[in-house]
Amino acid sequence: MDLSSDTKQYQSTFNSKKYCKVLSVEDDPDYQAALMNGLSALNYDDKQVEFLTASSASEAATVIAANPDISVIFLDVVMETDKAGLRLIRTIRDVIGNDLVRIVLLTGQPGMAPVDDLIGQYDIDDYWCKSDLTQAHLQTIVLSNLRTWEHLSDMKEARHGMQLLLAASQRIASKSDILEYTHSILDEISLLLKMNQGGIVCFFHPEEEPLEKALIVAASGEFASHIHRYILSVIQETVLKEAIEQANTKKSHVFLDGFSVLYFSNKELDGREYMIVVKLDRRLATNEINLLQVFCENISAGFRNVALHSKLTELAYIDPALGIHNKNWLVREIRDMFSWEREKATLLMLYVEDLAYIESVLGSKYCDQLTLSLYDHLSHFFDKSVDIALLERDTLVLIVYDDQDYCESSLESIIHTSIEVESSTHSLDLTISLVKFSDFPTYKAEQLVSVGKSTLERAKYEGVSYLAFSETLATAMFGRYELLKDLREAILNNDIVAYFQPKVSLKDNTLIGFEALARWTHKNGSSIPPDQFIVLAENSGLIDKLDQQMLQQSCKAINTLKSMGIHVPISVNVAGNEIIRPNYFDQFKALLEEEDVPNEMIELEITESQFIKEKSTINKHLSVLKTLGVRVNIDDFGTGYSSLAYLSTLSVSTIKIDHSFVWRMEESEKDWQILKMIIELGNSLGLNVIAEGIETEQQKEHLLALGCGDGQGYLFAKPMSLEDTINWIQSGL
Repeated sequence: MDLSSDTKQYQSTFNSKKYCKVLSVEDDPDYQAALMNGLSALNYDDKQVEFLTASSASEAATVIAANPDISVIFLDVVMETDKAGLRLIRTIRDVIGNDLVRIVLLTGQPGMAPVDDLIGQYDIDDYWCKSDLTQAHLQTIVLSNLRTWEHLSDMKEARHGMQLLLAASQRIASKSDILEYTHSILDEISLLLKMNQGGIVCFFHPEEEPLEKALIVAASGEFASHIHRYILSVIQETVLKEAIEQANTKKSHVFLDGFSVLYFSNKELDGREYMIVVKLDRRLATNEINLLQVFCENISAGFRNVALHSKLTELAYIDPALGIHNKNWLVREIRDMFSWEREKATLLMLYVEDLAYIESVLGSKYCDQLTLSLYDHLSHFFDKSVDIALLERDTLVLIVYDDQDYCESSLESIIHTSIEVESSTHSLDLTISLVKFSDFPTYKAEQLVSVGKSTLERAKYEGVSYLAFSETLATAMFGRYELLKDLREAILNNDIVAYFQPKVSLKDNTLIGFEALARWTHKNGSSIPPDQFIVLAENSGLIDKLDQQMLQQSCKAINTLKSMGIHVPISVNVAGNEIIRPNYFDQFKALLEEEDVPNEMIELEITESQFIKEKSTINKHLSVLKTLGVRVNIDDFGTGYSSLAYLSTLSVSTIKIDHSFVWRMEESEKDWQILKMIIELGNSLGLNVIAEGIETEQQKEHLLALGCGDGQGYLFAKPMSLEDTINWIQSGL
């Protein structure tokens, strides 16, 4: 509930503490006097600052014990003994347990111990040499530490208040009788506000009756003897009567100097308004008002608890918009099923395609009616031997109790179904996942729902309309999860290594460059195929780290080869969505500068499908790379879409013909013609053309005849570690 204007004014007036204390512990009386003189003109937000002094560590301990609210301590390191100040810090932090006070260590011997060591070991907040403290500097140090102390104190006080509030809320939540509940509220407010004097009274009246008929139902303190009397006959203070009337009129809480009136409406329970009057002999602090406001929410909920109990139960298990059982209900039903019910039960999860689009076009009410119509259709389809729940806006879950083995053909009539909505027919396409309870007897309710959802997502990803959960699928899902964990670890430990495959001129077999290819030897010794872990890295957000590691290893390889007199570029693969990251170029340039590699010695390879996917934004980023002198290659060319339409518009230097065309060109006239067209297109646009996957001399000769100048493949060399690459070069290529 909103604060009234009086409350806001009251709250801002008493917004923070009005005093603070600063202690100086110094055995040099002259420096002590100078310190106090330097602080005498201190002005801290017009608050009263009390200065305390002590001439020894033992005397300071006594002062601190008597003043637990000291804000800042200036502490000389060397007093009775060389480490008297440090021992006093241990006493403050560990024995007294004061972790709030700000300790500023002063020394006339700055070389006695490293500053970082002292601050870390002794929980010191600041460290200064006495000779460095001018008056202005001294006041700055004090003010900053006072503000820090006040902030930390407020936070600690707020945490303590919230702990009290939580305990109070838990205690009142257990009360069911209205009279018991109201008495409990008064007790908890007394504890929250630490009340010694004053009193609290709770009264109610029917909303249609005048305030004069409001009857006290619970009271404490000075009001304790007035139970069952009318509130306005008991309250004497005019300002408090006005506050009660204001709360009743505005239907909100009112906080005034010395008085608080808390307002609650309880139409659901008994048609009455409840108000709680708190009378104190002091002003409420800001944090106390905040606590009361939060506590009021719990009080209000408690007043309605009895009437709302059944509704809360309904809300826990029923979707409020559609009146259909929800996921909570479904999990409870599965959890409570008998074993004989599980034996014949099947969980079906149905995803309604394009429901979000339908809602954006036809509105939420239409979608609600569509879902309800589908609900009725499913109920009749399964002859009512079914429980149906709404998992998400576009996903229904069914538990079917008919002991049938469902397959895609048996569910075809609901996968593609037509529903009557608002006197019109609407065609729906559904994606369905299936989990047979008897096949997974050890799975708990939550697990069954979870694997149903995972299977549904897998079906959507694969583009199939039906998928049943099985041991094979479970192994694949869990295996994928385990492999992902291992991949994270491998990338973290730099266990994925760059292998290098040569690129050569088809005319004379001279080396023109290398392609870096990621290779992962699993910790169990097996080799994980790139088509497994690369896709996993892309889907899990790890591809940027992997690309960076491959780039870094390639830079080091370039420098190693350079030392041998081999000056050829290395191309590295990069995901298309990585290049369009805002900070990609900064990281790219920084790495090349760090490794001292010229821009022209690194080429980037992006698959054609990624070019197509990011075609609306990628070209401006490619232009930046071209400006930097970095060549960009289109990898797997010919496997994408609309190749001819976009190729002339991209800032690329090379197209790499996908190996599938090379492998099939001798068997397929169509692939031969496509290959010829790609090579002629690349040459006409002034692009380098390189063919992948060359394995035979005959393939090489055919490519030369078609005008392809460069290639790579097992005919020349397989991908090799850097060490094997060096040996390959030294052996004469």
